[in-house]
Amino acid sequence: MKKILLGSMLLLVSLGANSSRAECSIIPHSQCPHAEFSGKNLSQANLPDAFLFEGDLTRADLTKANLKGTNIYHGKLMGGNFTEADMTDIVLYNADLTGANLTGANLTRAKLKGANLSEANLTDANLTDAEIDNVRFNKAVFCRTTMPNGIVNSGANCPAKKTAKVEETMIEQTDAVENAINGCTIQPRTVCMNASLAEANLGSANLSGAQLYMGNLAQANLFKANLGKANLTEANLSRANLTKANLSQANLTDANLNKVLLRGAQLERANLTGAILLNADLTDADLTGANTANATLTGATFCNTVMPNGTVNNSSCMAERPAAALAEPADGGRSKNKGK
Repeated sequence: MKKILLGSMLLLVSLGANSSRAECSIIPHSQCPHAEFSGKNLSQANLPDAFLFEGDLTRADLTKANLKGTNIYHGKLMGGNFTEADMTDIVLYNADLTGANLTGANLTRAKLKGANLSEANLTDANLTDAEIDNVRFNKAVFCRTTMPNGIVNSGANCPAKKTAKVEETMIEQTDAVENAINGCTIQPRTVCMNASLAEANLGSANLSGAQLYMGNLAQANLFKANLGKANLTEANLSRANLTKANLSQANLTDANLNKVLLRGAQLERANLTGAILLNADLTDADLTGANTANATLTGATFCNTVMPNGTVNNSSCMAERPAAALAEPADGGRSKNKGK
């Protein structure tokens, strides 16, 4: 009798275990909220339209996996390997992909709103039409990455892609040298987040509409450069030369503009919210309609500067010396009194 009872108990435990596995089956449309796949080898797994709400895929290997339409809302994907995975239409709202390898991954129309992709590798990834609102890309690697707007983003230190034909490789490398600086293509609407352009010579460069979020342009020469409507949020432009540059409607939110030269610069309707303009030279600059909320302007030079409200600020102009003073002898006229 005891043997029968013991056997029944083992059978129930076995059925319970199998039931648990069934819930997390690696099959299309699998329903497995809070899935525990941390460190698992799921290479080439077929999980389209699966429901993995808040799943843990930390350091999981999903190389070439099919994750089309899979829902991993608020998931943990830190350090996961998604090389060449099909992630079309995937839902990753508020998911953590810190340090994830997304090389060659297809993220077309991916829902990434609020996700953390800090230090993620996005080499050759396709983000066409993806939702990237409030996504964190701090120190992410962009190399031949197709961005949501279709523009290819190649950031600093992007190696040339290996091709079967030597001639194609040579052409690719030549184009990169001619049109890019540290892997960042210098052209209108270029996408080059975390750009490494410190001390770069970009005089008269056309970077209108460029996406240079968190770019390093410290001490860069941007004399007469066109940065109209460019996104320079949190960019480092300290000591850069932006004399006569066009920054109209540019987004400079929280940018570092410490000791920057903005003499004669166009800043109409620019967003300078939270920007640091310590000791910046704004002589002859035009800030008509600019947003300077919470901007730090301590020590900035204002001379013939058109302020956001349209008034002219001459508070830093050096007062002209009176003509009589200029004509006065160096000894203050004391020589006239000699011998009297």
